[in-house]
Amino acid sequence: MEPNLVLSLSSLIGLLGLFFTWHKDQKSTTSTISVLQNKVENLEEKLKNQDAAIVQIQKTLQQMDLKLTRIDTQLSLLLEEKKNQKVS
Repeated sequence: MEPNLVLSLSSLIGLLGLFFTWHKDQKSTTSTISVLQNKVENLEEKLKNQDAAIVQIQKTLQQMDLKLTRIDTQLSLLLEEKKNQKVS
């Protein structure tokens, strides 16, 4: 075989090898991106659920605070009444 033909064939084989390597890397990168997108979507969904839970906890705490304020007011009134009864 002529040296130019051998060089041309090996160049073509090298180019094909580079193409297949690039294609394989591209598929791997696409797969990795897909997995990462799924993870991001799952994290966003968990974050939304946590946000909803935090809002519910805040509402419950506000209700508890209101009830505790009412209890405190009622206790203060009872103590005042008791003091007034003792004085009278």
